[in-house]
Amino acid sequence: MYKEIPKNNNQRQALKTELKTCTNTDSSVVYYSILIETSSRMSAYNVIIKTFITQLQKINRDCQLQIITFDETVNTVFEFETEPILLKDSLKEIKFSKDNEEANFGQALQVCYANIESCWSSDNISKIIIFSSGKSTDESGDELVDILSLDNNTIFGFACGANSDEVVKDLQYLLPGHKIAPLGKNPSKEIKTLMNSGGESNNSCGGSGSGDDDDGANNSSTNCPVNIEVYPHTTETRSIKEDLFLDVIIKPDGNTTTIPAGTKIKFLSSKYYSAYTIQLKDDLIFGEPYEETIRLEFKKGQLEKTQFEHFPSKINFTIELSNDRDNVHQGYVFLNISYFLGELKSKYSINIGVEGNIGNGKSTLLNGFINLFNPTDELVEYFIANRSNDDHVTTSFNNTSLKEILSSKQDIHPVQESFHDIDISLSDNWGFIDTDVSLRYKAEGRIHHGVSKNNCIVQQPLDRYRVDCFIFVVSIRSFGDKDSMAKIEKKIREVIDMGITPLLAITFVDALSKNQFQELIRTRGELSVQESNTFIINNYTEKETHRDISKDIQYLRLLTKAVQLCKILKEKQAMNKLKALSIDENNNPTPVKNQQPSSFFGECSSTFTSPNKSFQSPMTGSPMQTRQSETQQQQQQQQQQISLPINVTVDVVPDAQGTILTSFEIEANLNETISELKNRLINEIDSNINSNDWSLTKENGTILFESAKLLLLSSSFKPSEQPDSIKLVLKKKLRL
Repeated sequence: MYKEIPKNNNQRQALKTELKTCTNTDSSVVYYSILIETSSRMSAYNVIIKTFITQLQKINRDCQLQIITFDETVNTVFEFETEPILLKDSLKEIKFSKDNEEANFGQALQVCYANIESCWSSDNISKIIIFSSGKSTDESGDELVDILSLDNNTIFGFACGANSDEVVKDLQYLLPGHKIAPLGKNPSKEIKTLMNSGGESNNSCGGSGSGDDDDGANNSSTNCPVNIEVYPHTTETRSIKEDLFLDVIIKPDGNTTTIPAGTKIKFLSSKYYSAYTIQLKDDLIFGEPYEETIRLEFKKGQLEKTQFEHFPSKINFTIELSNDRDNVHQGYVFLNISYFLGELKSKYSINIGVEGNIGNGKSTLLNGFINLFNPTDELVEYFIANRSNDDHVTTSFNNTSLKEILSSKQDIHPVQESFHDIDISLSDNWGFIDTDVSLRYKAEGRIHHGVSKNNCIVQQPLDRYRVDCFIFVVSIRSFGDKDSMAKIEKKIREVIDMGITPLLAITFVDALSKNQFQELIRTRGELSVQESNTFIINNYTEKETHRDISKDIQYLRLLTKAVQLCKILKEKQAMNKLKALSIDENNNPTPVKNQQPSSFFGECSSTFTSPNKSFQSPMTGSPMQTRQSETQQQQQQQQQQISLPINVTVDVVPDAQGTILTSFEIEANLNETISELKNRLINEIDSNINSNDWSLTKENGTILFESAKLLLLSSSFKPSEQPDSIKLVLKKKLRL
């Protein structure tokens, strides 16, 4: 049983839902696995294969798709449950070798089987399509046995080669008993051949879907007799890392009097949330709706980056009527990102500024941040963006408070009422010019709202204009310009020298492949920004007028990181103020003059010269009272320090070669022991891992005592050099 979360039914607004009906089918989900040999023998088929995949996906929009390439290595370039809109980018990952003739056919089958098995159920249908030259440089028999053990599974092979008869014969040898055909130059014809060979889904869908239903007279549609409304269980914006609670209201539509008992509404599992099934115990009569609160559990163990990538744009569900087994009604609940902003809450006022060259997307990025708080489907523009790249559109320092934006609206969406704990201001700025003032003045609040580019006056500091976090927005085009990069690096160093952690947002990267992405993130153009603080941002374009949750997730991930860094900075500033104060006899805060960190022990060592001489205190009042007062101050300061959160960046190394499997960040407390942190890390990765097989080390390989606290690591730095994050390595122990 889960704990009930209070809700406000008076101001609920339903999430957008869509329904479509699939006739003459079972409730199966079709999983297409496309295996592509990428050896040099296959390079001539590059365009044909990619066109085939694109057309297959258009015809079967409701299927699940994975793409695996194999030569001397095997790679999954497109995974099941990945958003279809990302298929175009994934096709760029399919690279054919110029001189390598290796083809690990068996290993590709093994990876294919493992991926299918990870999300398999008896209701699913598996379709495996293989593009091959008929050659295999590894053993494939055992893996083929595993593939064939799947129920509802068929394999279809396309033979690729100049001598089609010989290639067909070779591929038939690798896939005995399965349909093999030579790959021609007409992808549409090959898809038709595939369909006529039993490789198609039997689904024929109609209804209120995406509007891309297939043409043809065979597509009959049946209206769904069930009306479903879905509401967030609470109007409070919550963390993206929490379970999702939804209120589901079920009732017959206007043409149906009764929904029979036994009807099931299945909310399907994803990489992010678990599944949930509602089953009606009694007949549902028109005018008497049924309501149930469902809980879709957040799947823990996801790394921070993949966690954001896996967040779904919609929740899929099916309706199975107990009196109609011939039709399955498919539905979608579209999620609203405004309900998932809980990580942005803070007790501090936070000011985030953008810096970069003209036309790199600074204002567009800030508009992306603002639209996270816009629950409607249409985009709004608060900052005027540069569309020409020639002239400065932003000619003054513009500081905009989120609260001011929301208070100016006449109609407030219910979820916006919960933004009162999110106090964020965004500062837009003109592109870099030679006469720019030091960024230190912005961090000190000396550059006020409205100051002009041509007359940037440094004024008295005001807290509301203090920039707490700087995001450097850099176009991919700038990476080839040494002068531009040198100017950006100089500005980044200004921020680092102030003790502020810079963030890097790389824009205009639409044409890059996944491998190019990774290389770009790894090198970052030699800028002094950590990899964990580098983000790829696909900004909204001028032609886009409606929200895209995949882009919203990119904005949310970057803004979440900025808020985290601001919280750490604010806590440090609060601690520094606390250290500068002492408590007098009347409990009034007064500045401390020339106080040493270990004043108590310093005084003792200067007066206690011999066991035979009595202790003499140079201070007035009772020595015991003085010691107690100082001890209490030290304890208070230490307690404040150990309660501060700190970011821990962790590299996971599973082998003796030191290969980094992945890197991620976790927020920790300085009072936490190494053992506690290690157990939390392992639980985040995989709760089934034996923690005794792993150890936490410093970057240089020094193994940390598990009973030690993070405070000891932090205390090794001078007060002026206190880090906002600690770098550790989670390393698997070697077995002799």
